[in-house]
Amino acid sequence: MISPRERQRLQNITREELQAMSPEAFRTTVTFLLRALGYHVNPDETTDDPRVDLLAWDVERKPWVVQIRRELTILDEPHVRQFVALLHELEIERGILVMPGTMTPAARAWTRRAHVYLWDGERLTRMVQLAAGKRWKVETTPSHEEK
Repeated sequence: MISPRERQRLQNITREELQAMSPEAFRTTVTFLLRALGYHVNPDETTDDPRVDLLAWDVERKPWVVQIRRELTILDEPHVRQFVALLHELEIERGILVMPGTMTPAARAWTRRAHVYLWDGERLTRMVQLAAGKRWKVETTPSHEEK
């Protein structure tokens, strides 16, 4: 559970702060985000496979494998292929690969072939901020002036 004080801190978290988090704090933040998105996650539940960091279930009760790759600064196609192979091995169709760095276009392209979501540092930062309650002011400009 995230305290109100921690929620306030997460509203303005930066990518650099995510990258500097301890493994436990990073995992707690990912768990918070998954719950905010409507997934059921039990962070104490473990699997026999050390490649699986979290198991999550969506609203349709379908399982998702969550793998956290904090050590990577750049995620490339081979990492995604390994993750997709893990999903097939576990006979689970969906997965989320989380990392605080960046990913290559080849890695992104690979996800289109499978039910895999990649949360890189930029996306993860914005998603955590939104889940914690941050709101951005959207400025609109009229497309044409009325006369």
